Amino acid sequence: MTAQLLVSELSTLLQESKRKNPDLRAFAGNGIAGLQRLIVSNALPQNTLADILDAIRDCATLGLDIQLKVLQALPSLLQNYATSLTGSLLISAFQVSFLLYGNKTAVVSNTAAATLQQLVNSTLEKAAAGQNAASESNLASEVSIGNETVFIQGVLLDAYRTFDDLCLLTQGQKPKHIQGAFLSQNFGLELIHSVLLNHIDIILARPELVHVVRTRLMPLIIEILSDKAPFPTTVRAMRLVQLIISRLLLSLVSECEIALSLLNHMLDPDAAPAWKRAICLEVYRNLHADLSLIRSIYVQFDNAEGKRNIIRDHLGSLVHLASERPNIIGLGHQSSIPLVATDDSSEQAALQAGGLVGSIGAAVTTMSLDTPGISNRWSTIKTACIEQLDKSEAPALPATYIYSLVLTCLTIFEEGLARFLLPFTAHVEEKAKRRQVKTTTEETMISPEDNGTQQEQLLEARATRSRKVPVNPLSLMDHPVYSQICTSAHMVDQCWPALLAASSTFLNASLDSENFRILVRSFQKFTQTAGVLNLSTPRDAFLTTLGKHALPSTIFSKGIKTASTPALNGQQFPEVDSMTGSSRDASPAQSKPSTKQNQSIEMAAPVMNSRHLLCLRALLNLGIALGPVLEKSWTIIIETLQQADLLLTARGSAERRQRKSKRRRDDSVSSEDLGNVEDLSLEITAVEAAASRLFESTNELTDEAFTDHLECLCRLLRDDPLMDQSQKMPSAMLSPSMGGRKRPKVRSVLDTSAESSTASHENAFVLEKLRIIIKCNITRLMQTETEHNGWALLVTTLMDALSSTEMPPTLRTAAANTLDGMLVLVAVFRDFPTEDMSQIVRARSLSSLLYQITILYQSSGQPSRSSQQCELEIHGLALEALRAILEQCGDTLSQGWNEVFAVILSAFERTHGEEPDPPSYTVPNVQARSSTLVRSSFGSLQLICSDFLSSLPHSSLPQLLDTLYCFSAQDHDLNISLTTATFFRTTSEYLLRESEDIGLDSISSGKDSNGLPDTLPAMLLEDASTPSLWLMLLLQLVKLTRDRRAEVRHSASHTIFRIVDAHGDLVSPSSLPRLFGSVMKPILSINVEMHAQAYDHPDKDGNFALIDEWNDTAVVVIEGLSKLFSQWLDTPKFRGELFAMLCDLLEQLQTYLERRVLAISKTVFRGISDMLAEVEDRTHMESVPILSIWQLWIGHNPASHRSTSQKGSDNNHALLAYLYCLGQLLRLGGQTLGLDIIKSTLEQLQASVAQATALAYSTDVDTLTPVQKAVLDSLKMIPVTVQGADRLVVDTLSSLVTMAYRQDIPNSESQHSYIALSKASIALLVPFLNDRVKQIGYPDSLLVTALLSALDIPLHLKYKWRRDGRDQPPWKKATSTAVEIFQLSKPIMTGPNPAEFSFWEGAVSIIDGIVAADCSAIVDEDKIQDDEAFDIEAFSTLRGLIIPSLGLKSIPELIRRRFCQSLLKNSLIHEPHVDDLAWPGEDLLDGLDRDHFGRVNRLPPSARSKMSYMLLDELFDLVAVHDGSPERVRLSQAAGPYLILRTGLTLKTYILDQPLRGRMPQPPSQKDEMLYVLKKLVELRSVPEAIPASTKITSGNKGHLYRLYSLILRALKAAWRDEVMTNALREVLEAVGDDFEA
Repeated sequence: MTAQLLVSELSTLLQESKRKNPDLRAFAGNGIAGLQRLIVSNALPQNTLADILDAIRDCATLGLDIQLKVLQALPSLLQNYATSLTGSLLISAFQVSFLLYGNKTAVVSNTAAATLQQLVNSTLEKAAAGQNAASESNLASEVSIGNETVFIQGVLLDAYRTFDDLCLLTQGQKPKHIQGAFLSQNFGLELIHSVLLNHIDIILARPELVHVVRTRLMPLIIEILSDKAPFPTTVRAMRLVQLIISRLLLSLVSECEIALSLLNHMLDPDAAPAWKRAICLEVYRNLHADLSLIRSIYVQFDNAEGKRNIIRDHLGSLVHLASERPNIIGLGHQSSIPLVATDDSSEQAALQAGGLVGSIGAAVTTMSLDTPGISNRWSTIKTACIEQLDKSEAPALPATYIYSLVLTCLTIFEEGLARFLLPFTAHVEEKAKRRQVKTTTEETMISPEDNGTQQEQLLEARATRSRKVPVNPLSLMDHPVYSQICTSAHMVDQCWPALLAASSTFLNASLDSENFRILVRSFQKFTQTAGVLNLSTPRDAFLTTLGKHALPSTIFSKGIKTASTPALNGQQFPEVDSMTGSSRDASPAQSKPSTKQNQSIEMAAPVMNSRHLLCLRALLNLGIALGPVLEKSWTIIIETLQQADLLLTARGSAERRQRKSKRRRDDSVSSEDLGNVEDLSLEITAVEAAASRLFESTNELTDEAFTDHLECLCRLLRDDPLMDQSQKMPSAMLSPSMGGRKRPKVRSVLDTSAESSTASHENAFVLEKLRIIIKCNITRLMQTETEHNGWALLVTTLMDALSSTEMPPTLRTAAANTLDGMLVLVAVFRDFPTEDMSQIVRARSLSSLLYQITILYQSSGQPSRSSQQCELEIHGLALEALRAILEQCGDTLSQGWNEVFAVILSAFERTHGEEPDPPSYTVPNVQARSSTLVRSSFGSLQLICSDFLSSLPHSSLPQLLDTLYCFSAQDHDLNISLTTATFFRTTSEYLLRESEDIGLDSISSGKDSNGLPDTLPAMLLEDASTPSLWLMLLLQLVKLTRDRRAEVRHSASHTIFRIVDAHGDLVSPSSLPRLFGSVMKPILSINVEMHAQAYDHPDKDGNFALIDEWNDTAVVVIEGLSKLFSQWLDTPKFRGELFAMLCDLLEQLQTYLERRVLAISKTVFRGISDMLAEVEDRTHMESVPILSIWQLWIGHNPASHRSTSQKGSDNNHALLAYLYCLGQLLRLGGQTLGLDIIKSTLEQLQASVAQATALAYSTDVDTLTPVQKAVLDSLKMIPVTVQGADRLVVDTLSSLVTMAYRQDIPNSESQHSYIALSKASIALLVPFLNDRVKQIGYPDSLLVTALLSALDIPLHLKYKWRRDGRDQPPWKKATSTAVEIFQLSKPIMTGPNPAEFSFWEGAVSIIDGIVAADCSAIVDEDKIQDDEAFDIEAFSTLRGLIIPSLGLKSIPELIRRRFCQSLLKNSLIHEPHVDDLAWPGEDLLDGLDRDHFGRVNRLPPSARSKMSYMLLDELFDLVAVHDGSPERVRLSQAAGPYLILRTGLTLKTYILDQPLRGRMPQPPSQKDEMLYVLKKLVELRSVPEAIPASTKITSGNKGHLYRLYSLILRALKAAWRDEVMTNALREVLEAVGDDFEA
């Protein structure tokens, strides 16, 4: 029996089973079983499926056993015949499923429901898999979607009909296609939810399905939610709403707006029952979890014109919900722990021990659903309402469940915004790890005597810290998600009031620890987000709220609380009362406290608990994070910390008293009390650590932010009532925008006796923090600009504090110690950027020190004894500070001496109002203020004792000089040595006050054992004449230059040079060599000697620090000598004596240059420059050994010299001095230079540029560095009249042009880009060539070639080199320069003497660089087009210059081929197939005869198509007939093969690619190219010799067409569908027929 016959028999049997005969019904069951086996084995013919489904449908109404067998057969039928179940067959299958679903038997109905769901999913899966495939079904339909019509067929039509009927059935309407179907609403909603969840992609992809959701499903959902639908229906509708909003928001904007508005409306207490409001909040909780979705909702509605404010209305609803039932959430004055109300302690213990957290029914006997407060134990449920699909009634919910959901929505929303925005605040670039500096925390400022290296290391470490402001996400305009950033920022700006209101409510509610920490964390993150967005109003409001909750609520109460007002609300943390020592556990559920307890509460001071500390720590962390942008809002954080510090201090004292009292009573402390103290001590430790980080982080603030922070801190000290006897004006604790509120003071709840102690503690707090800030910001305070670095503010505040007679003496002394420590730290700092800066800062410190002493004695009235003692102590501290300043920096002090003398004289009381002039140190009629002050000022007085110089007799002057030497040479007090050395100059002025001439000729010179002039010859001791004494003074100073202390050596050297400089006009010309030999030359020799000793004898640690010190001394000596020689060269009477002296000096300088130290090199060449600058012209060069200077200059380039270890490795200053010296040399002797010196000079110039170190905080991309500018200026001065010099200069310019593109720069550490140098060097090429043409009358071919070679690299790196700078990129500058060079070189291209091979080779390379461009890295099309127009213009100009000269016989054929090859390569509009090009070893046109597979992918056209078409035209023009000259013919012969290849590539691409496209049109760009090529082929009249002949057939001027004839015929065959292309090809063939002849 065949399968078809079996099916027919079984179908007949099923039809007969409808009769009443029981036997036939039994046989029907057997038939169903047989059909099931056939279906499982996939043995049913396709054409019998309709009959089978009809038979199964007819049997579906029979007995239970038959129905079950039908249900067993249907899944197999769906699985094995899924592809065949379409159209009417699918409808029949659905009818069978719906028929069985309507059965009253549960097992049948449930099984049918599962089968029905499987059938729906199968239908949608087939639609998803086949939506892009061609349908084999002839069934099709048109569906109207609004004003549009969609044509669908096949599986898509089945999906549409199924989904449409499913929605209709769920609505309770009659289906359109599945007749007789019935579906319950709840099951229909579940089916639709399954479809949307599992097949959302096909729903989104098909507009007809979206239309069904819009017109069928959404009205049904809105209707269900609007009506009082039962719980199961509402839950399923809510699930659909959540899914649709999450997945179909952009497709159903209006419908989602209605649904979201309805959800917001149902949050109203009168709009929906509690369980329905809970489901709405659960939906919103799930939506809040996806910030991108919330952002999309905000963009679509809140931020759209004419739309409802969905998110803002929702947050407003949360605000109302939060405060809806304050008793339920335990709302009070501050946060508290939820208290579980129980009948007895045993029940409570059972609840705590056995209750299941989050379970509704876990502890029904001990826990009420109405328990106040929010806790995870009773405010949550195990399964969300929206997930309880199996419940027929709404579950019993905890009373606080809704408010727990509100809290969750708030925290998720705040954290989501912060999680998205905060990562953008970090800087993009990689940050180097900051060096960690471990320092010991000291309670007091560094004393003036603490001048060790640890202090310097600390300052250096802190100076290296970065000061960066967090990036405002709104400033990232180029970021890919900038629109999302703007939306999120707008959400923060618009939604913060609601978030603040709701969060403030919960901050005062009764929350468990976990929820409270989550709330504070989200609150902190949102505040930080508002801060980095520069939203000051929300930031300050949130900071104020957090500060308010960081302190006990009683601190904000006005006056002392009465017995009827409880101090605390809700269950409190176990606290130790600071005043009574009792524990308090107040709760609203407890009975009213007794009168005694009320009195204890009434008198108790506010006490902080762990939640206050948690809020305080969050506030401090916000200060650290938002420090750079807080501005005046620092007040909120600092004042809160000040009040908290007082409370914590009082708490510690109370705890100590409590323990002492307990030990006195029973010698024991309860473990509970100890545990509470330990727990809170951990929180206090965390707060203290956060506070320390807060103030230490001020060194990372910008100057503006630091000033804001300092102003807020200093205002607390200035506003203190002890400093102002006027009306008390407490500063605002809240933000500036919320002014009017008084700053809460702890003293408002303390008794009067404690007020003074409280004020002292607050002032001590401020001073302590100021000391920390000064230590951390010492490098900032050393800035010369005091307006923004906090210096003036600190000085003013501390001055007011130390001068206030109402402030306690200890605080006044502490303020003075703080101020003096700051002044000393700033003044003794050594590593200033410039000497001028150090002088300004030190003078500022001295002025502040003087003003500090002055204001101490300006108060009117008779001060008290304690005040006088305090003022004397402050005065003594100031004098010790002055002594410390003089000891440390007296050797270099040049400003502030008036202040120094005034401070020293402040130890005496003046009886006269006039103050003596600074030079006069005798203070008549004065009285010492105290012996202590006199002793303190004595050391400083000895440093500058010069009052008795005029009183000394002339005979005592030698002893005075010896005494001065002894004081200068002693090593006990450096300041005395430095100060005494300065009086040598005073003594010299005194000696020479009446002299008119200094004659040293008659003084004999002795020699010591080392051959140096004896410093104290016997003749000087016997001769007391003025010249002898003056020379003795200088020799004493010369001895000091041997001192081991660099400061003394420098001071002595400076003094010598100042004396000689001041009195040099008194020295006779004949005495000048003696002065040089006895004083100047020994100084140089001593330095050389001591330098050698220091090198041979390092210190015990093996360091050579002394070498650097002697090098520094050498710099001082050379500077002084250079100035002296410059002055002498400017003096005509000395010129005859200077030549020999200069030769000796140059020999000594060469020795110093051999040390290879940058500072020395800079000083030497700067000195030589200054000396040469005094020589006006070459007529005055008789006293200057110019040749020796040239040799010195060439042999000692400082580019490779080192620097001292303490001053960095910047060689720019040395190189500038080196180059300035070259300028002076060229000015005086440049015209007489030989070629060797010129060559060496150019080599040194290149080395200077290549090895110059990069300048910090600058770049040479757009601006030349000073060294580069000086090198170019020197190049302009190089004479080129010497034969061969011009080539050397051009080679140097070429090297400078290409230096930016080279990888072989000698200095590997250089960070120069050389872009600006390259541009500037390019700019010099044309003027140089123009000058040479004017000089010699014609352009030199080799010189022009060298100039062109310098431009080749910038041209070929057109777009590959991205560092172009702001001005014109190098390649454009090179292009313009090349055009000008070609224009100047026209005579050598067209003249009788043709250019050489290298010129034409360089010319072709330049042209190739102009026409070629790799545009792959450029995305700006406008830039590409502008650059293309620029290159086209340049090529057109060059083409007119080289054509037809390029065809000269003297030019090798290879050059012309390279030129044509460049035209071919850059004329390609589309990339050719690799097989169409010649392979290595083949002829140029062999690739055209090679077959390969075509391409159907779209070939992108060239980004520079205009250039390509122009070059294609140029190829045609080269091959075309012109005047028939030999040059033209040669060019045609060179271009002919490349033209054939170029046009052949286009034809062959069309031949191989077009047949593969079928009916697809040819891409427009390729078609345009094809038609253009065909047109040009027809129009071309080619030179016969240009086309390579392959046969004996000859042609006139159409030989190129015959060469392409075979390709044209093949193209004609491929173009049979394209009429336009066919006609164009036929025109080509017609041109072939008209021209060819046998």
